[in-house]
Amino acid sequence: MSEAYFRVHPSINFARVGTSAEFYIAPETAAGKVVDKTTGQFGGLPIKKGTENIPIEEADLRDEKNNPLRQAARFRVFAYDQPQQQYPAEDHGREVKVGDTVGGKVIQDIVWQVHLANKKANNYRITSDVDGEKKEEGVVAYEDGKTPPLRNPQIPGSASDANRLRTLVIDAGPRALSVAQGNGGPVPFNASTPASHVNQKGQVESISDYPFSFPDDHFTLYNPRGPIDSLGEMQLEAGTGRLLVTGGYGKASGIITDGAPPELNDAIDNNKWFDDTSDGPVIATIVFNDGSITQAVQGWIVCTDPGFAPQTRNVVSCWDDIYNTWVEQLGLVPEMFANGQYNASYDAAFDEHVQPIFHAALLQRWNTNLPSGGVNGHNFVASIQPGDDPKKKIPNLKSLIRDPNKPEEDEEGVKMPLALGDAMRSFLSLSPTQYFLLMQWYDGKSTESAPALGEGERLDQVALENCLGGRYSPGIDLTFIVRDVHFYEQNWQGKTGPFRVNMQTLDYSKVQSDKPFLSEGYIPLRSAPVEPGDLCKFMSLPWHTDYNSCATHTPDPNKPKGNNTLYWSWPGQRPVNVYPASQCTFDGDKWNLGGQVFSVRGNEGHGTETGYPQQEGRYQCYFDFVENWQKVGFIIQGTQIPAEQGGHYGSDKFLEVASLFETDGQVVEPWPTAVLPGYKAPTDCGPKG
Repeated sequence: MSEAYFRVHPSINFARVGTSAEFYIAPETAAGKVVDKTTGQFGGLPIKKGTENIPIEEADLRDEKNNPLRQAARFRVFAYDQPQQQYPAEDHGREVKVGDTVGGKVIQDIVWQVHLANKKANNYRITSDVDGEKKEEGVVAYEDGKTPPLRNPQIPGSASDANRLRTLVIDAGPRALSVAQGNGGPVPFNASTPASHVNQKGQVESISDYPFSFPDDHFTLYNPRGPIDSLGEMQLEAGTGRLLVTGGYGKASGIITDGAPPELNDAIDNNKWFDDTSDGPVIATIVFNDGSITQAVQGWIVCTDPGFAPQTRNVVSCWDDIYNTWVEQLGLVPEMFANGQYNASYDAAFDEHVQPIFHAALLQRWNTNLPSGGVNGHNFVASIQPGDDPKKKIPNLKSLIRDPNKPEEDEEGVKMPLALGDAMRSFLSLSPTQYFLLMQWYDGKSTESAPALGEGERLDQVALENCLGGRYSPGIDLTFIVRDVHFYEQNWQGKTGPFRVNMQTLDYSKVQSDKPFLSEGYIPLRSAPVEPGDLCKFMSLPWHTDYNSCATHTPDPNKPKGNNTLYWSWPGQRPVNVYPASQCTFDGDKWNLGGQVFSVRGNEGHGTETGYPQQEGRYQCYFDFVENWQKVGFIIQGTQIPAEQGGHYGSDKFLEVASLFETDGQVVEPWPTAVLPGYKAPTDCGPKG
């Protein structure tokens, strides 16, 4: 037997901002998968704090002051006895804690270390339209040594310039906690709490002169929700020694120029702005009773936007894109894909590869304004079972689904999915791996179930299944960098395993108080490893503007001739049209739906009201969403919503609850809707009131 080794799971996990100091725990079940066949409950629900796996209910979404709770990411340490040679791993591993015996030695301590940072303001622009000229977007924009223009060009220098790194990077530094020492935290990621790390003896060691950097250290700022002075906290879960990481509070701050806040008029790239999202490595050091130590394979924490529809699966999830990258470029499943082609005899697994696509279609109808025909169609495909004959159930599937391998279908807006794409594709397609597996099932080459994953690998997958994929413009959780093999540790066979970020080892003995510690870091298609802040830096700045704008749009970048129809960007992650539970009616036997409303609605500031369909479902001025985003409601399954008449609203409904916007029960016009010419953007979009 080989010597035991350790991994942190999930490989990447997600905290989410909220305005409450309280939190719940990130989901450990997957959206789009039924986790309780008796009740019909779907996965994706966050977990109540202080419990192993009890899902939250409506009452757990906000605190006593109606602030939305933050989502904490939970990490564990797993031990393995055999190096991994295939996926799924033959050795499923097991979670370990202080006091457990591994390889004849007792674990005396587990010391956790996290380093959080935000590099958005020092990164490159994400939008493809720069100064009126269309540019390549996504990974393509970095080919042949190219890079897009920098954000914040008013501060001279390249992204590696020391002054830009010092003033534009939010760096909260590292923190470390020892399970054995019993100091469970929380330990804040702010400038007033000393930085600390794990030294070579496996001990927590303070860093007295770490060069913290927060925006107010360098600029006079407009802080509508208070200054960005913290990126969150880390703490140990009581009784388990697992790590919990909470992120920021959903703040955005702008550099005051000539006595006024900066403009906030772009959906993605806003110069002179900051937000309090972040990311960084999660390291666990295991200390044994004989004095020896070893470091587990690291995980990564990403703190991002709220999850307002946690159970709604995206037709293409972040997992689907990452899995596709690993299958096609990193040899993850050679039985399926090798030598540049898919194996036509490979069997798809209905429960793992097919049903989640159908369930995603079912669930997204609760966040969009589909006509009755579309609703019925989505309900029908979600009812398909593994024993059904695919061609009898859906005789024309291949003509309904957009083929990602045929560029000419990129502009066919009548095919499924009815959502927008990215990487210069107007419409969303399944990933090539998804499409291959779906068609294998359709051609009768499938089994009912996939091989079982170990618990650690299951957590890796679930965390990513609950995030959006397919349209990274730039997205909400992660973005196009997941398609770049340089982003990952590619030598995965052995102790590392798949889906690990290619982490830059940081030497904290070299800290200097007068110099920025972090560098420019990872650039797509380059060899530089990944530092704290290198994941979130490719997202919208601030995140609020992209969320607000991505209700519906015309096809982009290409507008097929005569097609002025509006399509959705991210209906799974950014609900557009919802059914409030408060508008449902009870007929003595069951609950009936009321009218649909826009999830983002309200008259605060400049308000959301407009006569133009292309602008509905969002604030007309970005400033107003920065100040009011916390009022957005949550879409959860009826099983989690207590009803006034007793019981709940039923497993067949996913309803909006906990919205702080007024609801008048207006009926939203079903899709398709079209652009109304003559719209002019508001000219006064500064802070109001």
